[in-house]
Amino acid sequence: MNKNVLAAVLGVLLIASIGGNAYFYSKKGETAKAVQEKLQVLQMKDSLQRELQRMEDSLRPLLSSYQEENARLTGKIEELEGPNNPKVVELMGQINSLRAIIARSGVPTASTSGGKTAALSKEDQKKLAELRKQLEEKQKEISDLMSKIAALTKEVETEKAGKVALIEENADMKERINKGAIPQFGSLLTTGIGKKGDLQVETTKAKGAEKLRVSFDVIENSFIKEPTEEEVTIRIIGPEGEVLTAGNKGFADKSSLFSIKQTIISDGEKNVVKWYYPSSGTLAGQLKKGKYSTELWTRGLLKQKNTFELY
Repeated sequence: MNKNVLAAVLGVLLIASIGGNAYFYSKKGETAKAVQEKLQVLQMKDSLQRELQRMEDSLRPLLSSYQEENARLTGKIEELEGPNNPKVVELMGQINSLRAIIARSGVPTASTSGGKTAALSKEDQKKLAELRKQLEEKQKEISDLMSKIAALTKEVETEKAGKVALIEENADMKERINKGAIPQFGSLLTTGIGKKGDLQVETTKAKGAEKLRVSFDVIENSFIKEPTEEEVTIRIIGPEGEVLTAGNKGFADKSSLFSIKQTIISDGEKNVVKWYYPSSGTLAGQLKKGKYSTELWTRGLLKQKNTFELY
């Protein structure tokens, strides 16, 4: 065989070998990337579940503490209520009694005789001093009690402010739990579906794909206590940025276009949802080669996104 021809053949084989290795290496890289993305989604799911559980666990003792604190504060306020405080009533009664005794004792504070002031006798002075001492002691008890009441009132006001803060915190916690009591979504996958005989098979060939299967996880959520409806919008975007959508697009804003829009019902249990685009008819011969992306939207927010390629 001519040496030039042999060299050409060997060159072609070498190029084919290099191309094949590059192809398989690329495929391996894409697979590793897909595994990494799935691990990231699982980690996000676990993190969300832990956070929601922490919120629920922290709310229970807060509500119990609020009820106990409310009962305690109510008791203190009743105890300190104005002139009806039993201790204040008792001391005021004792002071009034002392004043009455002084008035009835006949002890003169001063007497006048011929325009002159007569001095009190030693016995009257002693009796008057004793009565005044008792009166001063009772007045001091009243003063001490009023100081204690003022301190307790200040404490009650502080605790009232703390109760208001606790109520606000509880309201915030309830709001966060209510926000958490909606369906949460896990990994999103899109796969081409073709036919092999009478069987449906997965395919990555643009010409062979008759439909696109979109599947996603609705993850377990312990905050959902009763069936909850959630509208889900799927947008499949083609290689040139076009949105795959059924029907006449007209001059609609691109951001308003969608491929699938349906309502799911979640009871808090894990579930896998599978939808097909189009729901009827076929895409045979309509799909272009290239990279596609799929977006999952709820409540005006992008929740999940994935990419896939058709060859």
